[in-house]
Amino acid sequence: MGVVDLALDAQGNPVAVKRLALHGSIHDMHRARQRVRREATALATLDHPGVVRLIEVIDDGDDIVLVMPYLNGGTLADRVRAHGPMPPAMVHGLADQLLGALASAHRAGIVHRDIKPANVLFDDVGNAYLTDFGVATMRDATSGLTASEVVVGTPEFMAPEQARGERATPSSDVFSLGATLRYAATATPPYGRGDGRVILNRAAEGKLDRMPVELPRDLRDRLGPMLDKRPDRRPTAAAAAAGSAGGTQVLGSLRRPLARRGPRPAGSRLWPIVAAIAMIAFVAVAATALTVVRTRTTDAAGVDVAVSPTTPSSTCTPLAYQPCGRPVAAFTDGVRCTDDHADYDTDAANGCEAAPDRVDGTTLTRPITTADLVPDADIDRYPFHVSDNLQLFCDGALHVTLTAPAGVSMRLDVLEGGNPLATTVSTDGRSATITLDEPSCLADDGVDLQARVSWVGGARSAAPYALERDGSY
Repeated sequence: MGVVDLALDAQGNPVAVKRLALHGSIHDMHRARQRVRREATALATLDHPGVVRLIEVIDDGDDIVLVMPYLNGGTLADRVRAHGPMPPAMVHGLADQLLGALASAHRAGIVHRDIKPANVLFDDVGNAYLTDFGVATMRDATSGLTASEVVVGTPEFMAPEQARGERATPSSDVFSLGATLRYAATATPPYGRGDGRVILNRAAEGKLDRMPVELPRDLRDRLGPMLDKRPDRRPTAAAAAAGSAGGTQVLGSLRRPLARRGPRPAGSRLWPIVAAIAMIAFVAVAATALTVVRTRTTDAAGVDVAVSPTTPSSTCTPLAYQPCGRPVAAFTDGVRCTDDHADYDTDAANGCEAAPDRVDGTTLTRPITTADLVPDADIDRYPFHVSDNLQLFCDGALHVTLTAPAGVSMRLDVLEGGNPLATTVSTDGRSATITLDEPSCLADDGVDLQARVSWVGGARSAAPYALERDGSY
């Protein structure tokens, strides 16, 4: 946007402020200001945990300033540049978070138009957010009015129809998010790299690089439909979030008109009519004779069970955690997890097997503490006191060590009064330690601190992590 400042609100909380410079004639600037206000009103109603919300819009002379929460975890572009492609499991987790946010925006009638890795932000515990909703539209408005056949967006992640100057739609956003997720998995944009004009032409023609075969099949199957060059064949954000992209693609293919056939012999035209009449009669009789019923009852143990009659035409809609004729899976209501449990192994048969512990909030003592992070968004916090013991050489040090279980990443923060003093990340069973040296040789350095453990990325495990503190000031 040209200028982004870090500021403090009236309560002292950090916020990001983005400045939109209006220009043009007085009439154009007035219309642009009205349009930005309309966009801001719509954005203010968008409330989703995966969307960076718009807090306030401020008139500042000829400029308009957008006030948003400040997130200090960097962008997806920063992370990929620093660490390379993300593991497939983390890309799936990122997709789950961002597709839900995008679906919420589309239900509110808001189209982003410029989804890209630089517009995916992370907070200090690794949660992902989509930012700059509506800002692409606002940025266009600052030139006065939206002109037709004007390309707005970033070519490397732009849908083909958008690159051709056509109006951006929710389907265009789905493509751009798919391109962003592909970048997260491969560290390369879908159209490759090169001069911006060449990339724009490749985007307009829908010439994507082939999906790398080394990506797991399930990830390729998830991203492929989102990157279809035909907008009508892409899933909606809600469908992609629910994992039904393939079904949406099939429905899209059924919209194609049937090919015309040559004329048939006159006598052969009678048989389709006779067959159609017979089929109508059969369906009418069947509909009269059979009534489809789906009821719910309880088994001998008092467990809720889905029951369907055994007639040939009976139907039953299975639930996520309750197949037809089977009891509700453990710690679920048939549809979702209950009692703070979580489904980390994605096996619906055993329900939500990951159980929360009761260790969170207890004092972190010297022995190793073992606990888990359940449910999915859980953050564990452990208060503890650091004593100032006699150190002849003023070399006191505090050590806090986190060991995450295999296959996942966790973040450890040590805070004083809510302010982070240090942070580290433990991955795949490898320990990570924060060391804090004695602040002063003369003064009493005794202090109350807090250790905070949270998820990094999308991979989850119900296995316990280990947290240990040692040393003093």
